[in-house]
Amino acid sequence: IVFPEIQYEKPGDAPEKYLLFFGRLEEEVKNFTLLLNAFASSKVYENGTQLLLIGDGSSKEFILAKIAELKLEDSVKILPFQTHITPYIQHARCTVLTSYFEGFPMTIVESLAAGIPVVSVDCATGPNEIIQNMDTGLLVKNHNVAALANALNSMATDEKLYQTCKNNAKKSVEHLSLTILAQQWQQVIEA
Repeated sequence: IVFPEIQYEKPGDAPEKYLLFFGRLEEEVKNFTLLLNAFASSKVYENGTQLLLIGDGSSKEFILAKIAELKLEDSVKILPFQTHITPYIQHARCTVLTSYFEGFPMTIVESLAAGIPVVSVDCATGPNEIIQNMDTGLLVKNHNVAALANALNSMATDEKLYQTCKNNAKKSVEHLSLTILAQQWQQVIEA
């Protein structure tokens, strides 16, 4: 886990204000139907907040069709996989995770390590072990469009909630870097 020491400049291809998803563009794992329906219902795009999707995968055409169906072409942007994702994370209002299931969701840890809150569904294994609801992000019932839409809206518009989560994000995952560092040293010692 990298805790970025520097604040990067906003990438030129990033929207002015945005919520961020980054990862594989795979509908059967990441549930873009839920994400896009909730984004549409949240109406945060009405005050200029866009949804930025970064990644590659077999569901890109499906996602583009869903964006068109919901008439969100002006509010949702897709960029290919970025080897240097930190600048995009640092300038996002929050990152979003809508997976059906996760192993250990590194995107959540990366976001929090960069000081950015996360809005996530409470899917099997992962998110509820990392996110403290209303403290480092928002955790909502999975497969619930209205709950996710409300959470996206809250994170985009509630300045007090946003600042609380942003202020607590980094320190909430610091222990994970120490654990990983200890494991790496253990491997070196045993080699």
